[in-house]
Order: sequence, then C-alpha cells, then structure tokens
Amino acid sequence: MSQPSHNKKGSDVWRPFGRPEDLDVDFMRDDRPALVTALLASCGESRDDGFWWLQPVGSRIAALLRLLAATDAVDHLSLLAHCRRPSCGERFEFELPLAMLHDVVPEGETIQVPLNGGRSVLLRRPNGRDLREWRSQQPTSRQAAVATMLRSLVVEGQATPDDEPVLAEALLDLDPLVAFTVSCACPACRSINEVRVDLEDIALARLRWKQRELLHDIHRLASRYGWTEAEVLAIPPHRRTHYLAMIEDER
Repeated sequence: MSQPSHNKKGSDVWRPFGRPEDLDVDFMRDDRPALVTALLASCGESRDDGFWWLQPVGSRIAALLRLLAATDAVDHLSLLAHCRRPSCGERFEFELPLAMLHDVVPEGETIQVPLNGGRSVLLRRPNGRDLREWRSQQPTSRQAAVATMLRSLVVEGQATPDDEPVLAEALLDLDPLVAFTVSCACPACRSINEVRVDLEDIALARLRWKQRELLHDIHRLASRYGWTEAEVLAIPPHRRTHYLAMIEDER
C-alpha cells in the first residue's frame, strides 16, 4: 500500500522569521530534520509538527524556501559557482527564481520503477519521518543505510542493493529538489557547468544569518537606548532600521 496523500491546505501562508521566539531556535543542533520541522511548524500556518514530519522531503524544502522568501522579501536566490573547466575556474553568479523551484515539487507520492529481470517496484517519496527514523537507527555502513532506505520506500515489489542506482535515479525524478542541480553557462568560457545546489542548506544558512543579524541589532539598540530585548522586538523592523542608521551616523 502506498502512503496516503496529506492535505497541504494552510501550508502556503508564512510569517517572516524574526519573532522573539525565533531567537531560541538552535541552528547549531546536529539534527537537521528536527530543525527544519521546528521552523516550518513555527512559521507556517500549519503549526502541527506531525503534519510537517509527514510531508515529503522535497515539499519540506519548498516550504523552507517559501519561509525564506517571506523573511527576506525576495523572489529569487542569488548564488555563486566556479567553472569546473580546469583551464578556466571563473567564479560567476547565477539566479534561481523561487517560483520556479516551487513548481518543481511533484504532486504524485509514488512511482513505478522497472528493474532488471522483468521486475518492478512501487517507490514512494521519502518524508520527514523517514529522515528521523533513518537517523535514529544509525546504520554502521553505507550498505546498511541503503537496505534501511529500501525497506522504507519500496511499498510494492522486491528490491535488492544492486538496484540502488536505478532507484536513486527514480527518486531524483520523483523529488528533484532533494538533490537539485542547475545547468549554468560560464560567462568567461561558455562551457556548461552542472552545479549542485543544496537548497535546504542555503535556506537554513540564511535564516541562521537572519537570527544573528537580529541579535546584533538588539545588542546595539539595547546598548544605546537601554531598551530590553522585548522592547526592541516590539518596534517594527522598518523603524528599527531608522534607529540603527542614526546610531551609525553618530559614529
């Protein structure tokens, strides 16, 4: 039996990251699935941790990008890459439209994958709960990790570790945001580069930077005016910007 489809209503409304409770988010924790779940449940309209644990990994990444867009008020990601051509090595910038990334998330939960010997399996998209369970099992080898993943994701049919390359390719087609790549032409030599983009890592890094920026602003305003943390955060962001600019002008 395949996993049931989960209702995603109420998950497209996001409040910007930056409330007082967001200062307690521990971005240094080594449990990334739990960190992502906590952020989505805190900032999304759906505040149910269980809802987010059951969402496919690609959908969680897309939701994290929506949170980043709401926080930074941006519609694209500006990223840097290095040309992989040995004789070039040029560093160049490229942009990813966030709307395009949202459209990459597929609607289907499963895919039928043909295998050698006339076999086939029904494969489902991994979700947050899978990530949590795989992490808790702490497999001792890559082979053990693959076996654990196959047991979780193959919902019909039989697969072996030898089928891993075919199944991995099928998962990429089913959930492309999980291991996202983009083709970029180097502006210097025009060679085509396949750039791997860890979208989840980028979103978490920028939200972590937002938290550090907010703490820095609180420190400056509290030091200058004697306000408490709560008083600083009660001031709308655009007004805090004016106060910080005036402090800078006095230096």
